Amino acid sequence: MSRVNTKQYVQFTAVMHREYEHAVKKLREELSKGRTYEQACDVLIDISHEMKTFVIEDFLKIIIAEEHFGAGIEVSDIALLLDLPFEKVEFAKLTLLKDMMQETESHLKQRTDKFN
Repeated sequence: MSRVNTKQYVQFTAVMHREYEHAVKKLREELSKGRTYEQACDVLIDISHEMKTFVIEDFLKIIIAEEHFGAGIEVSDIALLLDLPFEKVEFAKLTLLKDMMQETESHLKQRTDKFN
């Protein structure tokens, strides 16, 4: 199966990992204060634009994994709670599922190659 839009993941350095973890913690804190998703994201001012973009996209997937797949909350309710358009949250959910499928295929291929 050909993939035109396969994401290339960058290996995080220790510094990048700390920035990522700190940003995710900040987002969780802001959301727990009742902020919207965009308001929470606005506090991410001390990291690079690239890292901020990555964190914003990735953290939405984390919320979907925890709240939709983990706790059974409907995507429409997550969108309401975060004050995001339903389509944005649904797209993030589909992207998460695609990412998971690609990671699973990659892992299975690596395992299969080991035994062949």
